[in-house]
Amino acid sequence: MDFRKLIVLVMLAACLPATADIRIVTRAVETSTAYMNMPTTDSSRLLFKSCDDCEIFEVRLTPATLFILRGEQLPFAEFRKQFNSLRQSKDDYALVTFDTETNAVSSVRVGE
Repeated sequence: MDFRKLIVLVMLAACLPATADIRIVTRAVETSTAYMNMPTTDSSRLLFKSCDDCEIFEVRLTPATLFILRGEQLPFAEFRKQFNSLRQSKDDYALVTFDTETNAVSSVRVGE
């Protein structure tokens, strides 16, 4: 009998609404290479937007930022060199992922 009561209590507890607020701590923004301004160093600010009329994001690159071009992880200097040699257009996919509290970029992905 105690086992049945325990099961009922667990099921009732699972049905209770959650009271914690949901916070978004990481944001990923889809953009294109045409809307990205690649900085000169890996500790600079990256400026980008997701469309012609959209807001401009200003985020921080850090030494921990991952730079991925066509599925290959590259050091910043090589990534920047190859990024600047791309034909930048609105059709070239890019994804920037960053922390919403610190604006620190965790990854920049291009051409995947």
